[in-house]
Amino acid sequence: MPVVTVDLWPGRSVNQKRRLVAAITEAMVEHAGAGSEHLHVIIHDVAKDSWGRDGRLGIDNEPDAAPVAAPTVKPPKIFGFAHMLLQVRDLDASKKFYEGLLGFTGRNAKPLTDGRPFVPFKQGIALTTGGPGDAPQIDHIAFRVSGIDALSARLQAAGVKFFQGLHDGIYGRTIYVADPDGNKIELYEEPR
Repeated sequence: MPVVTVDLWPGRSVNQKRRLVAAITEAMVEHAGAGSEHLHVIIHDVAKDSWGRDGRLGIDNEPDAAPVAAPTVKPPKIFGFAHMLLQVRDLDASKKFYEGLLGFTGRNAKPLTDGRPFVPFKQGIALTTGGPGDAPQIDHIAFRVSGIDALSARLQAAGVKFFQGLHDGIYGRTIYVADPDGNKIELYEEPR
């Protein structure tokens, strides 16, 4: 049972702590082989009057209070991919593909506001009904994976359509396959 402890000065919001726990968990799963269901992340808010560095307490290292200036507006920043809601013809067939064949992990989530059923995954996509139309709206969706050789063999054995078989792509060993609606899925394993 791995435990990661983070000591911080107070002041982070609950949402900042949520994102920190998610990022630490993802890093431990990817780089340390930890199982997310057994990983504990503990955040300690340590007051500046209980934290010392270089022979001084944190409160003693703060500059003297300066006149309060007008708050500066921070420029917008994109942090990265959040999620994608993918419309599919057959929710059950697509769930079997993503969960059963690719090994995605389902997650709990609030229902869609318009009442459509949907299936969310921890890997960043969710499935719902209502598509796709004649023209695909997405060129492809890419996922970083491990065990690409075994995954490729499993998909071939299941009769999944391949746009391109196992090859050395720009990110590493790569395959391109079709999900049940024909959406192109890139799966790649980075070189070690």
